[in-house]
Amino acid sequence: MQEPRSDAPAAIPPQTGHRAGGGTLPAFEEAYLRFAPLLRKIAIGKFRIPAADAEPLVHDVFASYLMHAADVRAVEPYLIGAICNASRHYWRRTAAADELFCGETPCAATPDDAIHEALERKLLLTRVLARIGAKCRDLLQRYYLNGETTEALAARFHSTPGSIRVRIFHCRDRARSAVACLLKRCSDHGTHS
Repeated sequence: MQEPRSDAPAAIPPQTGHRAGGGTLPAFEEAYLRFAPLLRKIAIGKFRIPAADAEPLVHDVFASYLMHAADVRAVEPYLIGAICNASRHYWRRTAAADELFCGETPCAATPDDAIHEALERKLLLTRVLARIGAKCRDLLQRYYLNGETTEALAARFHSTPGSIRVRIFHCRDRARSAVACLLKRCSDHGTHS
């Protein structure tokens, strides 16, 4: 059974400051002793926060309260709202981390050999395309990626299909040379390391 709520502000005045002995004001200590169990119960019961993670949330809420106590008119609603917001933020942060790191089970974002090999191929292709020049890059892209025929390329470049085939051959040869050069450098780099 729920306890009836009062619209009246909490009996604990929102005071800040320190005692002469160095500790916090009794009002803050009283607020912590009175409301901390309720905040833990809300975090664990309503938001299903694991008990080990609920305690730090409660401490964060009270740290925030201590910093803003002068502006707080009603302590109980402030603390309840703060724990609800902190709990929602906990789940948003946890969900984002799970999406990024996929928890403890392997997922599509988990790097494996296939991902590394695909990345290496893409990097090699990028470097090769940078070395063969703009005309060869354009011609090979149109022929291999876009699927344009030699006849269509001949019409586009005001040439003959035979000339286009020769240009494709030379561009492929330049690409092979670039790959060989890059792979030789990579292997030379690896042997000197």
